[in-house]
Amino acid sequence: MNELDCIIAARTVLKDPNKYVILDTETTGLYPCEIVQIAIIDLSGKTLLNTLVKPTRKIESGAAAIHGITEKTVSNAPTFKEIYEQVKSIINNKTVLIYNTGFDSPVLDLCCSVYGLSKFEYQELCIMHLYSEFVGEWNDYFGNNKWQKLPGGDHSAVGDCLATLEVIKYIAKTPVDDTKIAARETEDIIPY
Repeated sequence: MNELDCIIAARTVLKDPNKYVILDTETTGLYPCEIVQIAIIDLSGKTLLNTLVKPTRKIESGAAAIHGITEKTVSNAPTFKEIYEQVKSIINNKTVLIYNTGFDSPVLDLCCSVYGLSKFEYQELCIMHLYSEFVGEWNDYFGNNKWQKLPGGDHSAVGDCLATLEVIKYIAKTPVDDTKIAARETEDIIPY
């Protein structure tokens, strides 16, 4: 994907906001891990879900130091099983925009597995990959564009959702020759 493709993809997302939601999680640590906070917003920035989640495993001290969520913080929170249907109803028939689908999607799957729940079925688009392609900072070691840290993220689920929305808007507002976009309008740019 080149810069123009990224701009077109971001503009496509913003043109049809009812098709999309943005999701973020905070977790017990690195994978394998469980969710301790989950948020979902729409593309107007409205919070559709923002809740702490009581995991079945311990929260690692390193993770707690980053997001500030401790065992005490989640002691009275609902379990993932208790919020499952709410999450499912929000993401059903939507494309879920996530800053690093490679992390959050497996975490969602693992949480479903812990409780014997069916995995969610949804389309997803990784905004971290989109932004990394847009920035275009090449990484010789990995042979691809360097993954970019989420600008403006605060390590809260809703804060990171809002920061992801700002990244999409930032990419979309990049000036570009409209004739270049018109020439590409018939192509399906969004890679899912």
